[in-house]
Amino acid sequence: MINPAMIKKLQGDLQNRIEKMNDELALVEVEGTAGGGVVKVIATGDRVVKKVVIGPEAIDPDDPEMLQDLIMAATNQAIEKAKKLHEESVSQATGGLHFPGLF
Repeated sequence: MINPAMIKKLQGDLQNRIEKMNDELALVEVEGTAGGGVVKVIATGDRVVKKVVIGPEAIDPDDPEMLQDLIMAATNQAIEKAKKLHEESVSQATGGLHFPGLF
């Protein structure tokens, strides 16, 4: 028989681990680059863009679309790294169990 008190305790423990994980992810930075590093995007593990660095060689007034593409590529790379970091952290916090719709 399932003990409701035990389930409530496990739920509380999991919630505490998730909150700790989210706090830690907010402190971790990942970097995405494009154009051989002329554009860099720094994001946190919780997928917040913190900084965009654009080298002067990436700025061509005659080709603004190139710079836009470089920024988009670097941002997507940083966000993808943050997503993978988040997934790894969730796996550790839940002991490898998957809870659909929880994250």
